[in-house]
Amino acid sequence: MSTQSDPDETRIRLRAVLDAQFTLLLVGCLVLAAAGGFLVYGTYVDPGTEEETRTVSSWTVDSEYVHAAEVTAENPVFEVGSTLENRETYFSRIAPQLDVAAEASYTAEQSENVRIDVESELVIRNVGDGVEYWEERETLAETTVEDVEPGETVGAEFTLDSAAIDQQASDIEEELGASPGQTETEVVTTVELEGTLNGEAATYTRSMEFGIDHGGDTYTVSDPGPQSDTTPQEVTETVERTYGPLRSIGAPLLLVIGVVAGAGLSYARYEGRLAVSDAERAYLSYRDDRSEFDEWITRIRLPPAAHDRPVAYADSLRDLVDFAIDNDTGVVEDPDTGAFHAVTGEFVYTYRRPDPPVHRSTEEDPAGPDADAAEDGVGVDADPLDDGEGSTVDTADIGTSVADKNVGADDEGDDGERSDEEANGDGGPDPFAMGPTETAERDTDGDDSTDSPETNG
Repeated sequence: MSTQSDPDETRIRLRAVLDAQFTLLLVGCLVLAAAGGFLVYGTYVDPGTEEETRTVSSWTVDSEYVHAAEVTAENPVFEVGSTLENRETYFSRIAPQLDVAAEASYTAEQSENVRIDVESELVIRNVGDGVEYWEERETLAETTVEDVEPGETVGAEFTLDSAAIDQQASDIEEELGASPGQTETEVVTTVELEGTLNGEAATYTRSMEFGIDHGGDTYTVSDPGPQSDTTPQEVTETVERTYGPLRSIGAPLLLVIGVVAGAGLSYARYEGRLAVSDAERAYLSYRDDRSEFDEWITRIRLPPAAHDRPVAYADSLRDLVDFAIDNDTGVVEDPDTGAFHAVTGEFVYTYRRPDPPVHRSTEEDPAGPDADAAEDGVGVDADPLDDGEGSTVDTADIGTSVADKNVGADDEGDDGERSDEEANGDGGPDPFAMGPTETAERDTDGDDSTDSPETNG
């Protein structure tokens, strides 16, 4: 029997797929290479440009309210003349007047012709449910300073008398004869800046509110606290477009993979390395059938008497299994020869598996003993029967032997009986034997081979 090892079935199947789908795979490789080339060109050759904005400098305007009330009446807690500063609540009887300064300043690396205007207005209004019923404005202070330097403070100072403001609101309500909403009192300060900062023309406007609420013996203020606004100065430049690592690395990789895969696939096809021989296709077909019909096949050594029957050969294992199913019989696989048999009536139906295809290195060796057989898709052991001593015989010889045996059986009965005795003596264990004596004799001989060519059908 052949001594070559089993083939790498996965490689054979892979070659079969590559050969069958060669055109589709080659087109895929070309598309991959084209996409990679397009991306490489756009990434490294002509990446194009884009607008980029970056901050080169900035300037900041700070504004806040500073307020304090001087104690003017005797009391057991605060000394007369002392100052209550930046509180939320003041006492109306001992410190009725609140001095307020709305201040503004700016910071910049460079400045030129900077002017700051600060204007504060007293606003008394009546509102309710989002509706403003009436409003009265009164300018409290207004300051304008030219050529203000960075860090210099510009302020508008004024004094608030909470009792007088409350009386003013009451007088308005009395004159109107009604007060449908709630009366609010606040100071609105507008800060404006204009000039050249860091070499660029700059303008700035901001409003901030300072609320005051008279509550009889106290009045409460609502200070927004320090306000700071920074304005960045940006420049827009046209720069070369850059890409991330996904494209800068992936594009060349895509191109290389497409080119190498396409070239390798074409070279392999040109050299015939993808071609699947008839022997390999037959072997793959057999392996598929063997896997599909495994539950219908049993490994059993047939008794020599079974081979005395005429033999019919199936073209495929599938055909043999289909025939066995239709005739309500089983398919047995001879462990020694690898042949598959189905015994029905007076015939033995046989399928002999194809030899595993030889490796490419063996096929390319013209001096190899199996070279011609491999090229024809048939191995040297394509149809062997083992006689128990390592010899083999081809399928064609089997048919001749069967014919000779049948003629010999008609003319020389004694010779037929002698052949049966020799077969029974040399055959392997017989699961179909009728008695233990015959089985014991075969076991004693220790020969598990199949019948000699003279006794097989």
